[in-house]
Amino acid sequence: MADMKDFLHIGVFGLNHNTAPIEIREGLYIPERSQPELLTKLKDRGIDEAVVLSTCNRTEIYFSYRDCNEPLEVIGNILGSRFSAGRESLDSYVYSFLDENAYKHLFLVASGLDSMVIGESQILGQVKNAYRLAASHNTTGFLLDKVFHRTFRVAKRIRTETRIGYNPVSISSMAVELSKKIFLDLSRKKILVIGAGEMCEIALKHFKKEGLNDIFITNRTFQDARFLAEEYNGTPYPFEEIPNLLVKVDMVLSSTGSEKPIIDKETVHSTMKKRKSRPLFFIDIAVPRDVDSLVNNIENVYLYDIDDLKDISQRHFSDRLKESQKAHEIMEEEARKFAHWLEQLDIAPIISRITGRLEEVRSLEVKKALAKLKGADKETLDRIDILTKALTAKFLHPHLALIRQNGNPEVLEVMKKLFELEEENEEEMDNRDQRE
Repeated sequence: MADMKDFLHIGVFGLNHNTAPIEIREGLYIPERSQPELLTKLKDRGIDEAVVLSTCNRTEIYFSYRDCNEPLEVIGNILGSRFSAGRESLDSYVYSFLDENAYKHLFLVASGLDSMVIGESQILGQVKNAYRLAASHNTTGFLLDKVFHRTFRVAKRIRTETRIGYNPVSISSMAVELSKKIFLDLSRKKILVIGAGEMCEIALKHFKKEGLNDIFITNRTFQDARFLAEEYNGTPYPFEEIPNLLVKVDMVLSSTGSEKPIIDKETVHSTMKKRKSRPLFFIDIAVPRDVDSLVNNIENVYLYDIDDLKDISQRHFSDRLKESQKAHEIMEEEARKFAHWLEQLDIAPIISRITGRLEEVRSLEVKKALAKLKGADKETLDRIDILTKALTAKFLHPHLALIRQNGNPEVLEVMKKLFELEEENEEEMDNRDQRE
């Protein structure tokens, strides 16, 4: 058995809403359909295990490694090749964490403690989906399986034992809150919702609560728009009708999975002529963005993207600060437990070698004794064997307990000297491990 600490390392490399503006994040957004290719590339470059998490607010790669000497450099180069401004420019936005800091970060992310909206629940589902996709493509293994399953447990504890997710706030609900600030009274306004995914559905729930009734819904797949319209008493339209719909509405909420803008400056400029310059508001919560940022330069057009919601999210953070502190305490407790579990993996080979060495000594001495007791019956021989095993176990117990309870390098070195383990060469240890 090889020393597991040679490969038991976890890391994370990425960027998020705290380190990079939306124009950078959207350039590094990795849609689900592109993740298998990236995961394969990472594995081919020596990264033993990898999971890609890419959402509107972050793109992160969680990984473990053994053979790859410079995993952060490898991952940085691979992501840098996807970034139009190049690797050097990317470095100013990214972060990386290793080992304890890495799995602590994952605990925070999955629990909603590192989100733009503290305590939002959507991120846990996104983390689970990212893990499942990686597992289905065989890019997770012993370590990341353990890390992610522990992460799900931590997130569940935090949801259960705190009120961090009480009266949940999301990007979508903040978009509705922003629209209320713009219009004060939504009941007489008309809105166009572009997209039929979870973000749009959550927003529609909040819009209905605010009394907004004139709702137009469009999506590339018309059937999805129709289903959503039936549920929220809206009117479905084909995707091609967007230019005509822009003339009729007061506000547009957009969240699609498009990799490039679906509404450009020319379309909006033409729309404003038909509207006779009547104001038009866009709330674009998609990453990559659905609305070209240049439309903000058109008179009487007001464009808000996901980063414009930060001020609203900060107000909600102050309300959740107390619960956030409780959640961090749970996270720290779970991190200590997981660190201890990892330490046990590191000391397992040492314990195995100690028990193996003593068993060799015991067996040799028993054979010597039995050679002098040629006339002894089988029961006597069995009792000698049982007795010596019991004595060995009693002798070993306090030493092994000390290793398990402490496990620091100094204690391990003392134990190696005590049991003369340093005299073994690598070949002898490998042979012993194979026998065990």
